[in-house]
Amino acid sequence: MNPMNRMIFLAVVLASIASSPAFARDKSDVVWLVNGDRITGEIKRLERGVLRLSTDSLGTVKIEWDDIEKIQSEYEFQFERTDGRRVTGAVTAAESQHIVVETDDGTVTFTRQDIVRISQIEATFWDRVDGSMTFGYSFTKASDVAQGNLGFRATHRSEIRSFSVDGSTIITSDQESEKTQRSTLRLNMTRFRANRWFNSYLLGFEQNDELGLSLRTSLGAGIGRYLKQTNRSELAVLAGLMGNSEELKGDASRQENIEGLLAVDYSRYVFDTPEMTMSAQLSAFPGITESGRARAQLDINLRWELIEDLFWDLSYYNTYDSDPSSDTEENNDYGVVTSIGYSF
Repeated sequence: MNPMNRMIFLAVVLASIASSPAFARDKSDVVWLVNGDRITGEIKRLERGVLRLSTDSLGTVKIEWDDIEKIQSEYEFQFERTDGRRVTGAVTAAESQHIVVETDDGTVTFTRQDIVRISQIEATFWDRVDGSMTFGYSFTKASDVAQGNLGFRATHRSEIRSFSVDGSTIITSDQESEKTQRSTLRLNMTRFRANRWFNSYLLGFEQNDELGLSLRTSLGAGIGRYLKQTNRSELAVLAGLMGNSEELKGDASRQENIEGLLAVDYSRYVFDTPEMTMSAQLSAFPGITESGRARAQLDINLRWELIEDLFWDLSYYNTYDSDPSSDTEENNDYGVVTSIGYSF
């Protein structure tokens, strides 16, 4: 097992551990729906327009935020609004279409539509973890080409920070017994600031046989801002610097360089049956120490929920390098990947 595969295997193990159960507080929170129904349980969090409520008899129930009339709880939460402001406190009154929060600085009232995210203050580490794992395989007899892929993602979010680790590997083999591999592993830490600003710190590893890349190690930092945050969509931009160390196939030397970082990240959530999430990330890396070189990465993902926590993924990736290694004439690698996955 090469070093890249070992790192991905370790990250998969850590992500799977995140699904272990954690201690839960009393289920005394109350949620009123617009149709008059009332559900009692433990409010886990609100994210991407869906409120997760843990109940004794129904398990964890996912409720669209638009279907909720009001909530009530004796516990403290952090409420994040569409304008980027974060308010921490307890819900002191259950009012229709409004949230009344008692904070250390007094009472704050805002409309339900202004809330983008709700987080438990008392939540354990594992309560704050979201993750998913995907697997896919395809084979065509006519071309005798087989392709397998494995992917994972785990995210931990607190009131002021977010940590994420995600990776994927795609292995393709053909009738001539030639095998190519594309693997990525990325770690990201985001520090949230006022007025929707944030700082992002990145660590990445990449292998790509098609581009003649044995291993690229990247370390970078940047500052970004959410241009839009609602229960239906998010749009963020990021600018910063990246330092790279590249090991090329057929070349024992190592190349080191500094690049700029420009990125756009967009997500869209559709709650109709079947539920669907669309995300697109475009990153550009203009060369600084290598003048004239430019890299770019485009990732588009569509995810449909089949049944509870089971989904189907359709992904497109496109990797561009204007100056790849001399051992290959390819400067572009792209593909479409389908897979089945499980979220936790």
